[in-house]
Amino acid sequence: MKIYKLKDCNYSIASYDEETFLIKNGDAFYKIEKKLLNKVININDLIFIREIKDNIIITISMIFTILFTICRYFYFVEFTILDRNFLYANLILLGNIFLHESGHILFLKMFDRNSKFKVGFKFIFIYPAFYVDTSDSYFLPKYKRTAVYLAGNFMNCLYLLICLQFFPYLNSYNYLVMSAILVNFLPIVKSDGYYALMALRNKHGYAQSKIKSIFEDFIRGLIMFLFLLGISKIKAFVQ
Repeated sequence: MKIYKLKDCNYSIASYDEETFLIKNGDAFYKIEKKLLNKVININDLIFIREIKDNIIITISMIFTILFTICRYFYFVEFTILDRNFLYANLILLGNIFLHESGHILFLKMFDRNSKFKVGFKFIFIYPAFYVDTSDSYFLPKYKRTAVYLAGNFMNCLYLLICLQFFPYLNSYNYLVMSAILVNFLPIVKSDGYYALMALRNKHGYAQSKIKSIFEDFIRGLIMFLFLLGISKIKAFVQ
């Protein structure tokens, strides 16, 4: 991916290929085809800044680590979404939220030290959630952009793998961490896994009306909640 500046303007422009460009103006991003771009600006006015090379190995390693952690956790630990350790499980989850969001920032900055980020708060279905706005990852090639989205789960999985190997007494408090990994990794709610899948498909998010967005998030969140509830009952049902 090649990054350009437009002469005498504050626009930053990224070239995904020779035909597709992404324009950044402040906090707004616009995807545009070359034919239309030629009608808006003079291509010769673009000033080359740098080239960012892609790396599929990092993304594959992250996906493997996340899948391996999920399988290993469910093999050794009985999953639940609520038990008597709920208070302590929430305290551990809070620490992992910080670890999760730090992962997004770490990999975004590692791939492009000039990138910027914002930290915010929102509700996903009924779940309160902190998040890092990594919109600047749009100016990364697709595998690195995917890695930025997966970085939070990757960091949480490293924590779980360490616990499984060295601190097994913590396993009974880590079920909310696993719930968060599943919520973020599976592309059901509009979270990390959803946006990682979009990145792999070279797609971008589009604005929706607020009512439609809230309704869609509610439906997706409800499906995710029922899924977590279902898998928490599987072992008891089998027994």
